[in-house]
Amino acid sequence: YGIVKQAGGSIWVYSEPGKGTTFKVYLPRTLETAVGLPERPVRRRVIGGHETVLVVEDNDAVREVAVAALEAQGYRVLQAASGAEALQLVEDMEEPVHLLLTDVVMPGMSGAALAQQLQERYPHLKVLYTSGYTQNVIVHHGVLEEGIAFLPKPYRPADLAHRVREVLDSA
Repeated sequence: YGIVKQAGGSIWVYSEPGKGTTFKVYLPRTLETAVGLPERPVRRRVIGGHETVLVVEDNDAVREVAVAALEAQGYRVLQAASGAEALQLVEDMEEPVHLLLTDVVMPGMSGAALAQQLQERYPHLKVLYTSGYTQNVIVHHGVLEEGIAFLPKPYRPADLAHRVREVLDSA
């Protein structure tokens, strides 16, 4: 009722026992063009995979969500809370890591430094960076180069899965 009154309108109510109630809401006409809501993005079908993904994220909650989302899509997921832990994790591995999903800014070792070290071991390693900072800020401050694969935080699990597949399928 309050919002209708604030808009300068009125409500007409008619009720008949045993028959129901009718509400009519009258709002004043406006000459202004209505502003629509932004279109919702078309839902993309998420396609998983079987590749090995190394998730490196210092925030436990964010890392757990990423791991669960990727495992649900069929990926083999390894996880580490730091760059040093990630390097130790892959030290004795014989099978390759196909994609590194890493936070850009982490204590001890940056995501870019970690990616560089891992790419020496795995030359075909794809990298997807993620951060709470925008990509423009990261590139502007020289943390990462332009054109890198990037996913801003917060992200939805479906967006993560889609972006991972996109990066894995890129040339």
